[in-house]
Amino acid sequence: MSLLDKLKYVAVTASLIAMPAQAQDKQYLIGVNSFGESAEYAHTLTEEIQAHPWVLNGKVKIVVFDGKFDPLIQSNAVDTMITQKFDGIIMESFDRDASAAPIEKAIEAGIPVVGSALETSSDKITSQVIVDDPLGGKMIGDFMAERLKGQGNVVLLEGPIGQSAQISRRKGIDASLAANTGLKLIASKSANWSRAEGQAVMENWLSAYSGQIHGVLSENDEMALGAIEAIKSAGLNPADIPVIAIDGIPDGKRAIANGEMYMSLYKYAKAEGQGALDLVLRQLVGEAYEPQSEIWKGLKIDWAGGKAKHYTVPWFVLNKENIEQYMD
Repeated sequence: MSLLDKLKYVAVTASLIAMPAQAQDKQYLIGVNSFGESAEYAHTLTEEIQAHPWVLNGKVKIVVFDGKFDPLIQSNAVDTMITQKFDGIIMESFDRDASAAPIEKAIEAGIPVVGSALETSSDKITSQVIVDDPLGGKMIGDFMAERLKGQGNVVLLEGPIGQSAQISRRKGIDASLAANTGLKLIASKSANWSRAEGQAVMENWLSAYSGQIHGVLSENDEMALGAIEAIKSAGLNPADIPVIAIDGIPDGKRAIANGEMYMSLYKYAKAEGQGALDLVLRQLVGEAYEPQSEIWKGLKIDWAGGKAKHYTVPWFVLNKENIEQYMD
């Protein structure tokens, strides 16, 4: 064997020996199909995903696609991820039904898709890790009934009509109103998860129903914060018109701490985000994969081998009494 042949033999042998290590050191390319990065919760969710241990140590590369509250943009993002051969997708379905087709297209292409934050109607999705939105809606309705001692007129700020969380939270709110017959819903309107729109809608209601509004229900904190600004601008005290919402974003927590928001439900972004990434990695690495996020132990969510179809993240009640322990 010539020296050149020997060198070739050594090189080939070395490459074969190194292959398992190289496979083990593979960097996974994961796409996050955000429902809209301008929403504070979506942005927080992205930050939590990027703080996952395997992202921090370089084993996972995250690419964020901003869905901008548009199902078509989200669908096009999935097409891009399929074309560019992403290893996995975390899907935040802005539209429950419209998300089904692109999710199933990715699954057919061999890419695992795990739902986070918002529910999809597709039964083909690999898994979902989300809160129970109907329960959340019912909880805020019940807390309002308790605060108003079972009697009073309430208004409701809603998310974009037809969007997953709007449908599910409204379902729970309606169930609460049906059970608490002393509460009367005198107005409801979509403010599209927007603080500015929430303020504008509330300003109109304060004019149209002067002195008749006893409480405000909001399907997210952003709209609730807008309503609080409208209440203050009208020369009224937010403590006299309790505002109850969902999400527990930092500004919402501060509003609770200073007494302007009565309470909110904390939607735990770390659990929905890092939990989803762990489930994607379980599909890619296999049974040997151990979940890396602390949320599985901290929240006592059953990992179930990373093979369950649905994982439910619990709600946390934020109020004046406990808000300090949740402050950032």
